[in-house]
Amino acid sequence: MLDRKTAADLYLNLLVPWEKVYRDLPTKGTFDIRSKEFTAYKRDNELEISVLGTKAESVKAINENMSFISESKQLAIFQKGDNSRARSLFKHLRNSVAHAHVERVKIKYKWFLIFSAMSDGKYVLKAQIQESKLGDLIAALKSTAKNG
Repeated sequence: MLDRKTAADLYLNLLVPWEKVYRDLPTKGTFDIRSKEFTAYKRDNELEISVLGTKAESVKAINENMSFISESKQLAIFQKGDNSRARSLFKHLRNSVAHAHVERVKIKYKWFLIFSAMSDGKYVLKAQIQESKLGDLIAALKSTAKNG
């Protein structure tokens, strides 16, 4: 169960900006996962990202890695869509929040948020983000948008 502060942070800093600013930006050429801020976040926080091209690939990879939630690391496995990895990650995280598919778990003395998003009953996102680094991740995601 999420506490009020975390739920409010996700709603105000991820869901609302997606709906008001980022969703309507062009899908091609606007989001770049290689942005300086996102690359730095990924490196500094040892975020592992696995981006798959199809739903079948993402479902298989997520199912094979479902046990990653027992490890104290940051990881995101998701289906690429919308012609951009950064936009896809942002969108899937937003969907996870919007549909209340976020849970808070303690792993090896650290709190993590587990995000999941589904399409047609199959996983298209599974992400594990350290709760204390959530604000930095959201800022890094926003930095991937050139016109946002």
